[in-house]
Amino acid sequence: MINSFFGLEMGRRALDYFRRGMETAGHNISNADVDGYSRQRVEAGSSAPFADPALNRPATPGQIGTGVQIEAIRRLRDAFLDAQYREEMSSLGYWETMEEAVNNIELFVNEPAGEGLKTALDNFWSSLEELSKRPDNAAAREGVIQNAKNLTVFLGQLSKNYEEYRTSLNQDLGSLVTEANSLIDQIAALNEKIAQVKGVGGNPNDLLDRRDLLTEKLSELVDISVSTPLQEQDGDYKIDLHGKVLVQGTNTRHLVLVPVPGNDGFYDVQVEDNLFSVVDNSDVILARIEQEASKSVHSVIVSRLASETAWKVGSPGSLSNAVSPDQALNLHGAFSLQVSSGGVVKTSAQFSGGVLPPPAAGDPQQYSFRLASGGFESVISVVWNASASRWDISDISGNTLQAAAPSLSLQDLSDFINANYSSYLNASVTSDNRLTIASSDRHLISLVDIKGNLTDTMGIADQAETVSIDVTEEDTLNTIANKINGSYMSEGGPSKPEDWLRASVEQASDGIYYLTLESQVIGEAQRINVMGDENGGLYVANSLGLVNSGGRTNFMTTAEDALISFDGAGYMSSVNRFSEGRLITPSDGYAADKMSEISKGIFLELNGIGKASITVDHHVQGGKIYATMEARDDVILSHLASFDELAYRLALEMNAVHYSGHGTGENAAVTGTAFFGPIAKREGAASALEVNPLVERDSSLIAAAADDGTGKTLGSGDGTKALAMAQLKQNKVMSGGSQSFEEFYLSFMARLGAQGQRTTTMAENQRSLTDQINAQRQSVMGVNIDEEMMDIIKFQQAFSAMARYITTIDEMLDTIINRMGTVGR
Repeated sequence: MINSFFGLEMGRRALDYFRRGMETAGHNISNADVDGYSRQRVEAGSSAPFADPALNRPATPGQIGTGVQIEAIRRLRDAFLDAQYREEMSSLGYWETMEEAVNNIELFVNEPAGEGLKTALDNFWSSLEELSKRPDNAAAREGVIQNAKNLTVFLGQLSKNYEEYRTSLNQDLGSLVTEANSLIDQIAALNEKIAQVKGVGGNPNDLLDRRDLLTEKLSELVDISVSTPLQEQDGDYKIDLHGKVLVQGTNTRHLVLVPVPGNDGFYDVQVEDNLFSVVDNSDVILARIEQEASKSVHSVIVSRLASETAWKVGSPGSLSNAVSPDQALNLHGAFSLQVSSGGVVKTSAQFSGGVLPPPAAGDPQQYSFRLASGGFESVISVVWNASASRWDISDISGNTLQAAAPSLSLQDLSDFINANYSSYLNASVTSDNRLTIASSDRHLISLVDIKGNLTDTMGIADQAETVSIDVTEEDTLNTIANKINGSYMSEGGPSKPEDWLRASVEQASDGIYYLTLESQVIGEAQRINVMGDENGGLYVANSLGLVNSGGRTNFMTTAEDALISFDGAGYMSSVNRFSEGRLITPSDGYAADKMSEISKGIFLELNGIGKASITVDHHVQGGKIYATMEARDDVILSHLASFDELAYRLALEMNAVHYSGHGTGENAAVTGTAFFGPIAKREGAASALEVNPLVERDSSLIAAAADDGTGKTLGSGDGTKALAMAQLKQNKVMSGGSQSFEEFYLSFMARLGAQGQRTTTMAENQRSLTDQINAQRQSVMGVNIDEEMMDIIKFQQAFSAMARYITTIDEMLDTIINRMGTVGR
C-alpha cells in the first residue's frame, strides 16, 4: 500500500533524473571538440507502477504511476555510418599515400616545366646533328661528349633518387606497421576495461568512444573488418584482416615485417601466426612479388642457368706470322658471317619424295652444313657417290651413313642425326613428310649452309642477314676488322644490333695478333655463324682462326640461356633475373623468340638447378600500408624499368652504329670503338650508363665517318655515321620496334602524368566522400552546443518544478504530522 511519503520518493527519482540530465549535457559540452567523442543522452522511463496484477493485489481503482527512473546513459551512434566511414577511411589512406608518392616522383623527373631528361636527350641529339655537319670540328666533337655526359649523369641521378626514395618508403613501412601494432594493443587493452565495466553493470561510453576512434585510425592504415559484440555469438569485439583475426577481446595478433630476399631484403607485411616464405627453396630461386600479383601458388623448375655471356669467336689460327695488326696477310678469298639461331625445334618444309634426287648434269654433287645446339656443333656433308648411285652422309668425326635409295630422304637425315647426336638432338619424320629436329636439352638449334643450299631448300636454315667479307692480299687484321664493322647498316647489311657483331684485334700471350668477333647482345639467340666463300671454301676463315680445319667454329666464349618451367610452361632467358622470358610453345613452332610475361607482378632471380614453389598472398590489401608497398614496388620499379630500357637501348643502338664508323686524325683507321660503355643487361642500365673513358679522353675516336667498303674511312669530312647516330632519335627501336626514343620517353611522361592526375583526383574524391559520411555521422554523434543548452534549460525548469512539487509534499506531510488530531485538545 502506498503511504503518504511516496511523493517524496517520486520526487527524489525525478530530481536525480533531471540532475543527471544536466550533468550529461555539461559532459557533452565539455567534450564538444574532443576527437571521436559521441554525444550522450540519459534514457529515462516510467518506473514500475503500483501495483502488479496478482491475486492479493490491493483494491485500487487502477495502477498508480511511481515516477521516473534512469534506464541508461547511451551514446548516440549510427553503426552503419561507422562501418561505412571505416571502409572509406581505408580507401582514403590508400589514395592519399599514393598521391604523395607520385607527387614526390614528379619532383624527381621535373617534367615538363623543368630541365629534365627530355631536355638532356634533345641536347644530345642536337649535338650529334651538329657533328654530322662539321665532323672535323673539335668543338662539335667535344659538344657531343659533354652532352652525352650530361645525359648519363641525369639518368644516373634519376635512378639514384628513385632508389633512395624506395628505401625511404621501406623505412616508412616499418613505422606504419609499428603504429598499427600499437593501435591493436590499445584496442585490446580497452576491450579488457570495457568488459570489466560492463561486468559490474556500468556503461563505459567514453571507453567505447576511445575504442572506436582507435579502430578508425587503424582502418586508415589497413583494410580491416570489425565485428561488434552484438554480431558475434561469443560477445567479443573482433577486428580481422581478410579472415586473419587481429583483435578478439583481449587477444591480439600483430603485423610482422618480413624481409624478402628477392626484393633486396625489403619488407612484406604479414599477420602473426600466418607467416609464410615467398619461396620455399631459396637455393633455386628468389622472387620479388609486386602488389598487382594475384594470390596463388606457382611451381618452378629450373633446368639451366644463363651464362649471361656473349658469343665470341677467335683464335690465332695459322697466322703465326701476324706480328702486327697492320701487317698485310697475303690472303685472298672470302668468308661469310651471320648472327642468328633458330628455335628449340626445327621443322622442315614438306617433302613427299626425296630431298635430293640424283644430280643431273651440272647439278651440285656436294653439300655441307653446320648443325649446332648449345655447346654441340658438327659439320655434316652430303656427297653424291656416283659409283654406287646414292648420296653418302658424313661428318667431321668420321661418322657415315649411306642413303637407302638414290634420292636422299628425310629419313636418311633423321637416322644419321639420331645415330650420332642423340645426346644433343632428336630427329624424326612426321606423318606429313616433314623433318623435325628437336634439342634434347632445350637449347636453340642452329643450321647454316656452308656449301650449297641444302638446309635453305629444306626451310630449316637460320633466317638472318648473311654478310660476305672479301679479303685481298694487302688486307691487314685491322682492315678486315674494319670491313666487318663497316658492314653494319650498309646496303643489304644488318640494321639491328641483335643481328650483328663487333670485330676487333687482340693479342695472345705469345704476342700473336688475331681477329675476334663478339656478338653485341648476350644469349644463345645471337650465335655467330662463320661460313665460307660462295663455293663453300673455308680457307680464309680457317686462316683467320675463326674456324678449325674441320669447319667447327673456334668459340672463345659461348652463350647459354636459362631454361625454366613455370606452372608447366617452358621459358628461356638470356639473364638470370627477369620477369619476362621467351615462351617455348608449339604455336610458333617452338621458335622461343617472343618475350612473354612469366606471371603478372612476379620477378624471378635464378640461383641454382632444382624445384621450388612461389607463394603469392597479400595479407594487407588496402590502406596506407598497402599503398606504401605498391608505391615502393609496383610504381617505382616500373619507372626504373623504363629508365633502364631507355639507357640499355640507347647504349646498344649508339654503340652498334659507332662500332661501324671511323674516327679522325690518328684514329682515322680505327673502328669498333664503343661510344658508351657496353651494357650487357637491362636491369640497372640507367645507373650504369657512361661515356666510354677512351672516347671521353680523346674525341678523335668519335666515329663520325663511314667505311668505304675496303676497310678505310671516307675521310675526316664525312659525317655519315654521326648522322646515323642522330637519326636514332626518330628510329623506332623501342618497345619492340613500335616507338622511337622520344616517343618512348613521352609515353612514359604521359603515364606518369596520368598516374598523378588519377591519384590526385581519387584522393580528392575520397576526401569529399569521407567528409560527407563524417558529416552524416556528426549529425548523429556530434555535440550541438545550442541543443545541449536547450536541454540544460529544460532540465533546469523541470528540476525547479519538481522541487516545488517536493516542497508541496513536505507542506502536506507537515500538516499531517503536526496539525492533524489537534482539534479538541
